[in-house]
Order: sequence, then C-alpha cells, then structure tokens
Amino acid sequence: MKIWIEDNIPFFAKWLRSAKQKTINRYKKKKQKEILHKNGKDVLIALKSVFNELEINWFLVYGTLLGAYRDKDFISHDVDIDIGVLFTNYSKEIEKIMLKNGFIKKHQFVVDNGEFAIEETYEYRGVGIDIFYFKVIENKLIGYGFINEEGLSWDKTIQKYGGLLVREITYPYEGLDRIKFLGEEYEIPKNPKKHLASHYGNNFMVKDNNWNPKKVTNVIYLKNKVAKMVQYG
Repeated sequence: MKIWIEDNIPFFAKWLRSAKQKTINRYKKKKQKEILHKNGKDVLIALKSVFNELEINWFLVYGTLLGAYRDKDFISHDVDIDIGVLFTNYSKEIEKIMLKNGFIKKHQFVVDNGEFAIEETYEYRGVGIDIFYFKVIENKLIGYGFINEEGLSWDKTIQKYGGLLVREITYPYEGLDRIKFLGEEYEIPKNPKKHLASHYGNNFMVKDNNWNPKKVTNVIYLKNKVAKMVQYG
C-alpha cells in the first residue's frame, strides 16, 4: 500500500492542483457576477460618456444584448459587458479616452497586427468590458472570436499555432436601433430578434445555462489566421 501511494504521488499532486484551481475559478466567477450586477449599470453609463466624447457609435452585443433584450437585466450567470464598435471606427484615440476616464486596459487580441481583426478588454469598477470590432460587408455584420483548440489549453494552443484560433462570426445586419436598458437608452443591432436567433438559436428567449459558444452555427474557423494576445499592466 505504501509503495502504491508513493508511486502515485505525482497523480495526487496534479489532482489536488486541479481541484484547487477549479475552486479558485468558481469563486472568482461568483465575485465577477456579483460585481457586474452591482456596478454594471454605472459602467454602461461611463461607456456612454466615453463614446459620446469620441463621437463614435457603439452597441450592445453577445450576452449583454441578450440580457437587455430578454431579461431586461444582465444575464444571471454573465461576468462582463460586451459591446461592439465598427472596425472602421477603431483608433488609438479610443484607448486614450478610455484611460483618461479611469478605465484600465487589461489585454487585446490582434490578427495580422490589428489590420484584420482586433478585440480589446478593459476594466472599470471591477467589471470587465470586451470591445469587439465588427466589419459590415453588404448586409452582414462580421465579428471575430479567439479561442483555444478543443482539448488544448490557451497556452498549448498558442505553442502549437503561434496564437489562438480565429472564428469568424456572421450576423444579418440592418443598421442600428435603440433599446431602453436599466433606465438608459443604448444602441443595438436593428431587428435584435433575428440577430440573436442567428447566434443563440431560435429558442434564445429560453434561458440555457449550458449553452456552449463552440456549438453555434453562424461561425467558421479561419485556418490561415491566428490571434496574438497582448497583455497590459
């Protein structure tokens, strides 16, 4: 018995590390959800002030749009705020004004040095804000997501490919409209029902805590592209 235990010490050590990390991740996610629901409204108002100063349109997307349209609140299990900006409106001035107004830049993803795609993440009052830059091609709104390969961690995916995998996400696009959310007006893609159904499925009005973003059908993988991640302070 003693020999068996000694032989399996590396296994038990790995299991304990994994169990500890999962516990830490669950706790962090719980705190992030609490902070979003506490401070999210103020963060959106601060974003409105920033983009008014920039004179750039921005709009709610992904989980934030789904919560605004379906739940009239942030989704119960969401942990951050998702907003969209047109790729043609990207400039370093956005970062400058964000930082001036107290936002903290955490990281960004770039494809082809930012010439093909960009995504930025900021933090304000403890809430993460993901800024997705979308292209408009005819009647399509096209965005990009960056993930690890199935079965590999982010680090292993980067080691294997030199960056993260790039997913191109396509939505129908008819311009922008407005929605009342948490007492304020925000822009959203026009015909949000059609927009959300294209990504979350026709039953998106029914909450699904097990929804898997890797199973959506409006996505293709770009085999000739990788996303580089740049960390900030």
